[in-house]
Amino acid sequence: MTKLNLIGAQPFETKRCRLRSFKKGDEEFIYNNWASSDNVTKYLTWNTHKTPEDSRLWCEYMMEESAKLDSFRWGIELAETGELIGQIDVVALDKDKGVAELGWCIGEKWWNKGIMTECAEAVLAYLIFVIGFSQVRACHDVDNLASGRVMEKVGLRYKGERQCEVPLKGITVTVKDYSITNEQWYSDNIRLRK
Repeated sequence: MTKLNLIGAQPFETKRCRLRSFKKGDEEFIYNNWASSDNVTKYLTWNTHKTPEDSRLWCEYMMEESAKLDSFRWGIELAETGELIGQIDVVALDKDKGVAELGWCIGEKWWNKGIMTECAEAVLAYLIFVIGFSQVRACHDVDNLASGRVMEKVGLRYKGERQCEVPLKGITVTVKDYSITNEQWYSDNIRLRK
């Protein structure tokens, strides 16, 4: 059994972003910037938001989740503008084994700018170094090559393919699995001085 430092999703900053809890008023950003786009939700486990009310309910759920000490969900806010542009979350966790699974999405306007890699790298460090997870996993639809590139850039190792059911969409897809252990992360990121 892994001992985790369950302090929830504390806010922090990257070079260009603030990662923070969701709050009242974010529903407009959620709807306009990513959740109402079929292109963004194409590979996600949840459906495109059809109305602003869908995003309001999602925001309320994320606010409730953000308040829990064993939940890790952040909104991605551009530091320069204060605009919420996406989210990054632990979508599944096994507290006994110390394993977390990451998921993320970002609005199309911010694709291919390195923002998700920047945020995923920071969250990965937080989950391993601060919270103490022994392993962090992620997976992506085989056709979602951009998510796969982010996983590789932040140091996750490819583990193979498998079939995965997406109940909310009523489909089965092929996904590529990635993971990194805390030992691998420390080896990749911590340099000792002699």
